[in-house]
Amino acid sequence: MKISELQTRLRKNDPVALAKAITMVENRKKDYKKLLESIYPLKGDALKIGITGAPGSGKSSLIEKMIAELKAQGLSIAVLAIDPSSPLSGGALLGDRLRMIQHSNDPNVFIRSIANRGHLGGLSLSTHEIIDLLQAAGKEIIIIETVGVGQSEVDIVNVADVVLMVLNPDSGDEIQVFKAGIIEIADIFVVNKVDLGGGENKLSEIRNYFAISGRDPLIFPTSVKEDKGIRELLAGIRRFQRDENGRISEKRSRLRENYIGKIVIERLQEEMRSDPAISSLLQGVGATNPYQAADRIVHIVKTGGTHDQKN
Repeated sequence: MKISELQTRLRKNDPVALAKAITMVENRKKDYKKLLESIYPLKGDALKIGITGAPGSGKSSLIEKMIAELKAQGLSIAVLAIDPSSPLSGGALLGDRLRMIQHSNDPNVFIRSIANRGHLGGLSLSTHEIIDLLQAAGKEIIIIETVGVGQSEVDIVNVADVVLMVLNPDSGDEIQVFKAGIIEIADIFVVNKVDLGGGENKLSEIRNYFAISGRDPLIFPTSVKEDKGIRELLAGIRRFQRDENGRISEKRSRLRENYIGKIVIERLQEEMRSDPAISSLLQGVGATNPYQAADRIVHIVKTGGTHDQKN
């Protein structure tokens, strides 16, 4: 499929074209940069919801219920499940979309598992690019589910407008989790599986913690099994979007800055790999210490690289 045809079909929300475009970007296939450049300016203004939480907290099951409610509102939805990379193929391992299979045949729902490509933050540059492809296809709600919880998951703040942290009533001492840094990025807390009991204690624990810090975040109890709290959660997300519109706009400016920074870093890494002088310096040839090597590499890049100098 030619880039022009792929771009046209993508803008018509063709799921086959969208899947092909994502594969092209993920695998860095020929002309993927041309494809990405062709989709701008992006249409629409998708709400990007990041969802994080410990394995077993019920993130995927919660997303299933959220999809059902959003479908009923007539919205076009996409879900990106960020999976750990296979150490052999680099591909996604968990296949979270299988848990949401009941929605996969709906033309208004697009579900895709993508690999984190070994990035400690859980999100590679291709995640940003895939989100842009989804927006170009006209998706109105984009849900990004991360691998787990902890320091490695804080990168979700660099792609999402609103971040949800999913907890369980029996998940132990959440203060230790908060100290890991998630407290700084979570906008909404969800106490899932309240049908198991202990939900009120967990809600009180979270409220008490935030009473000390002076922050009053939105907290919602949910039960996927009993189908409770999902509508209230989605209404809360919309309320956050409305009440924090200025904050979200400011966050999106930072997201763009982070996005462009990642593109620059990737381009520089490509230059470093292709330039023989830089490769030699990386291997320790001609430099007495790493700082000296780094200074020489920066100088080569700033002056156009040895390729340009030869020309």
